[in-house]
Amino acid sequence: MITGYGHFAQLAESLQWDETTIDLSTDIESWTKLEDSEYDQILGLIAGFCIGETSVATHLTSFRGAASTDDMMAEVFAAQARDEARHARFFDRVVSEVVGVPGKNLNERLEVLRERVSPDLLELFEERLPAIARGLADSDEELTTAVGLYHMILEGVVLTAGQHALLDALEKLSVPMPGMRKGMELVLRDERWHIGFGSRVIQSADLVDNDLEKILNEGSKAAWAWGDLISSKDIEKVDQLHKRRLKSVGIKFW
Repeated sequence: MITGYGHFAQLAESLQWDETTIDLSTDIESWTKLEDSEYDQILGLIAGFCIGETSVATHLTSFRGAASTDDMMAEVFAAQARDEARHARFFDRVVSEVVGVPGKNLNERLEVLRERVSPDLLELFEERLPAIARGLADSDEELTTAVGLYHMILEGVVLTAGQHALLDALEKLSVPMPGMRKGMELVLRDERWHIGFGSRVIQSADLVDNDLEKILNEGSKAAWAWGDLISSKDIEKVDQLHKRRLKSVGIKFW
């Protein structure tokens, strides 16, 4: 059995960081020196994070409300929402200060960034996630089903794939971007406990075989949502990680 919810609340409190203190000055100077292929990949990944993190920060409120019968679980959802809002602010700093995406505010910049991501990614974060959040708010959706989509698929597969791809791309860049790398490492650190928390919720639920198979299959499909921004080899790696994670919480599918 994965550790209890109190552990995640304590962990969240110990891992707080301030996105405004990350120095992006070197990144700003380096951005104009990127090669075309580097520019397209980095901007595509950052665009996906801006859209994804903004959406999850917005809709986690419904998850907390659905967990109202368990005060500790609700507290952890609140801590996670705080993290996601910080992530969204960090990536917005990157697109506004480093990339120079036009727009007076985040919403205007998101309009520009949507052109950089695939329709599949937009569907996941701007259609599927809001729909599930509405279902939770109206008591028409089970919390475990929502966690299966958000924690195991959106965070455990889609965002994890993008995070590793961005760190790998930053490592190979022709110019240094230490601020972006530092922020991405901190985001990834947060996401690890988020996924662990989601795994704990899934583990404690009495899911039927069809529900479990749906999480598995949707996760494998969602791994491709980044399109050609991520290599097929890396997509296969995150898919295998998804399967191992499900197996670790007692989901048997082979």
